[in-house]
Amino acid sequence: MIQAILTMRFAIGLLGEKEQAGWWPSSFMSPTSSAFLLPVFGANTMHARYQGIVEAGKRVHDERIGVGRVFHLFRLPEATEQRLFDGLSSAENGVATGTLSPEVANKQLSVLAAASIEAKQGPISIGSADDLGKPDWISIAASLYAAAFAAGVQCFPYFSEKP
Repeated sequence: MIQAILTMRFAIGLLGEKEQAGWWPSSFMSPTSSAFLLPVFGANTMHARYQGIVEAGKRVHDERIGVGRVFHLFRLPEATEQRLFDGLSSAENGVATGTLSPEVANKQLSVLAAASIEAKQGPISIGSADDLGKPDWISIAASLYAAAFAAGVQCFPYFSEKP
């Protein structure tokens, strides 16, 4: 499940950037980003890209959904975030380096998606925080994101925390 979330974060992170769908103004995944990231981060360039796209995605999702008592792809419970960081650190960079083109990102997203669904715009509740422990949410979110990118709309799947 951790590898699937990492794959989806990289794919959505790239597809949401300004050169693609323009959901956020960053370019961390662009081929030219290495020119400014490599001298500063060296061997940790992929971690810098990852942190950049997570922060960019988090800001836009938080603006549209709100903060507090909700989770989304770029803001998950702390224990999951730690497992994602550990998974990225131990990954053989296949997840990260395989997502450096929009074509590959779209393919990875379609592999994760459950089925073709109608594109929806704006925040979309896809369950409660309890559902984050089940792997089904990944395919549901991937389906919503894929449909939104294909239709040219912005979609923000989220989970509500129990009161």
